[in-house]
Amino acid sequence: MFRKIFFTLLLLVLVFSSASAFCAITTVNTKRDWNAQNFIANQIKGIGLVDSYQEDGENRSYVYDNALAAMASMAEGNFGLAKEILDTLSKEVNHSSYEVPYESYLYSGTNGAGYGISYAGNSAWMLQALNIYQKLRNDKTYYTVQKKLADFLLSLQDSSDGGIKGSKSDTWKSTEHNIIAYCAIRNFGRLNNVSSYTTSAEKIKTFLTGSSIWNGERFNRGKNDSTKVVDVQALGVLLLGSSYSKALTWAEKNLKLSKTYNSQTVAGFDFDSNLDTVWLEGTLQMALSFYKSNNTSNGDTYYNEALKTVQSDGSIILATNKGTAGDSWTLQAWRAIAPTSWLIFYNLKFSPLVLY
Repeated sequence: MFRKIFFTLLLLVLVFSSASAFCAITTVNTKRDWNAQNFIANQIKGIGLVDSYQEDGENRSYVYDNALAAMASMAEGNFGLAKEILDTLSKEVNHSSYEVPYESYLYSGTNGAGYGISYAGNSAWMLQALNIYQKLRNDKTYYTVQKKLADFLLSLQDSSDGGIKGSKSDTWKSTEHNIIAYCAIRNFGRLNNVSSYTTSAEKIKTFLTGSSIWNGERFNRGKNDSTKVVDVQALGVLLLGSSYSKALTWAEKNLKLSKTYNSQTVAGFDFDSNLDTVWLEGTLQMALSFYKSNNTSNGDTYYNEALKTVQSDGSIILATNKGTAGDSWTLQAWRAIAPTSWLIFYNLKFSPLVLY
């Protein structure tokens, strides 16, 4: 009892003695929640965005990671931290001649220079974070930015099949991009009572459930792209529900592996089928997807496997060891924002793909 009281008092002291962005935490239930949220807060650098990776030697803040960090903070009730991130992202969008976010920003020595292509996924994840803020706070502060992002996404919609293209210069249609685009555009339309957006979103859903993406057993990586990847299996089921749970079974058969980390065996999922490392973000995505599909046993199993890689500062690493993912992404055992955010999502059983 004394230890429980001591931790509660310590938590209150930390909350009120930290930076202003760390006020108003209302749903931190465990020390693990607190440590993970504290790691995210400590990663805020320079211009007001989180540093995506701790050991990569770059001052780089990816939009996707910042959207996740904001959503994880809101799930915890820490709207101060979330608003700091969302304010910065919105400012960057408003200052951009394209009115959409870059792939990433450098937070040190560049005054927030943007880099990379303005992919559909970046805008969609940011839009979803802003939607969640609007819903949970009943606040339309970001409406103008939300509309810019939604309109950008719909400018990429193919009228022939309803799918969203990857970027202005890309004809390929990513399943992951379309999953989050459907969620974000639909929510924007419903939250603001604009039926044209929800109608357009339904066309994306039709695309996602069509044969070029869903083959009855699992989701393709993109339109007619059968490359084996795990994230779309987990995200697809989180979005579309347990009637697509065959994708989770397929992932266990094709993308599951075990690797040694700190003298422990960690069972989880690789990003793709080369099975060279356990990707913790994907493993936690799968855990939450199993849980939301009423398979709590598998959800807890993979969650507990991921916990074997929790660091002393509360973070989760990107991967158990160096590996490759896709054509150019190298996975490393770096402390990272994305898997730490998915750890919080599982702790609170909160889906970032929540539909309103």
